[in-house]
Amino acid sequence: MQRGAQQVVASANEVAGIVMRARGSVFGSAIREGKQVVSIRIFDHGRTGTATTSALTRAGLDLAAERAIAIARTVEPDPDAAPAADEWLARSASEVPMFEPSNLTAQDLGGMALEIEEAALAAGGGSVRVNDAGAASIDASAAMAIGRDFDRSLVASRHDIWCSAIAEQDGMMVQDSWSSSDRRVSQLLPPFMVGRTAADRALRKRGGRTVDTQTCPVLFDAPVAASLVYDIVGALTGAAQYRGATFLTGGKGAQALSGHVDLLEDPFEPYGLGSGVCDSEGVASIHRPVISGGRVEGYFLSCFYARKLGLQPTGNADGVRNLHFTSRHPPRSTAALLRLLDRGLWVTELIGGAVDPVTGTYSKAAAGFWIENGAIAFPVQDITIAGELPVMLRQIVAIGGDVHRSGAVRTGSVLIESMRIAGR
Repeated sequence: MQRGAQQVVASANEVAGIVMRARGSVFGSAIREGKQVVSIRIFDHGRTGTATTSALTRAGLDLAAERAIAIARTVEPDPDAAPAADEWLARSASEVPMFEPSNLTAQDLGGMALEIEEAALAAGGGSVRVNDAGAASIDASAAMAIGRDFDRSLVASRHDIWCSAIAEQDGMMVQDSWSSSDRRVSQLLPPFMVGRTAADRALRKRGGRTVDTQTCPVLFDAPVAASLVYDIVGALTGAAQYRGATFLTGGKGAQALSGHVDLLEDPFEPYGLGSGVCDSEGVASIHRPVISGGRVEGYFLSCFYARKLGLQPTGNADGVRNLHFTSRHPPRSTAALLRLLDRGLWVTELIGGAVDPVTGTYSKAAAGFWIENGAIAFPVQDITIAGELPVMLRQIVAIGGDVHRSGAVRTGSVLIESMRIAGR
């Protein structure tokens, strides 16, 4: 501010961790990660500029500030480009626990990676090889200040274990994977289970074939169903709503999904991967329904787009918090969902394709299993699934109790009444 900026938001981030990988019963790689970054964003009468630096000296910080000011001078002013209003700031919010020290050494993490690889190979019985098996432990800290009278800080941990396995049959190879992530080591899946699950998932895909082109019910496996939630999120961002680049155009109160479906945002979940009392603009997080009974109750808004839409920001400048996609119907197991599906496609992998964010036209290459009489008939590959998201979301028949967490999203498997399957 001494250099003439009207208002300033400054943040500092530090990350340190270890990543270990196993390959062929030995350590394939060992990486010690670490970085420190300071970001300076200035506001000057509707103009904004941002610069970052890893040079944490007075000279480096001064240079970053000068660059931010220089960038701002090249930008057209916009009256909605301003820091968060004082009443939006998370001044009194209590911290959410996000850090638990792991005390894991590189040798500990390497041992976990080797255990994962060994379990995958044992489950494969000679038909599986491991493409990647690893373990990582990361600690992070961050602090921010707005002007001269607001600051917040946090410390967080994250631990990951994973395995990617390849199974072969008659010269054809298929791949699948499994992983576990948490802020607490004690809450991770056992390493052997991650390896075994990856191998089992790869083995069951062998002998896949296509199916006839047709229209049928489709069950999205829980890890894949998270992509549907992210499609909804994208349609409800401030940018999408302000620009009209969204397939959810009815505004708040519109019946956009089946009447039994809810989407809840919970930023205050202890040790949640998407937890936090505020976003990078300092805006207080909110525990709230985003979708209630299929109706849109809220958007995901930064300060800029909140002002554009004449609404309050929601603390989502950096993305979504912990989202829970659920049904008001009694929860069903995966097996029960397959029986409800009866005959159709169980999608366990999305390989490529796209969703038109404006129309919601949905078309993706997929793989999975063909279901007959509620049971697996054979693996399926080389198909495309297609539909219109506004229709698909209103045709959600059930959301399973087989809940899986993918980043900041928790959802069970999602059964859609009807989609187009393009095969042979």
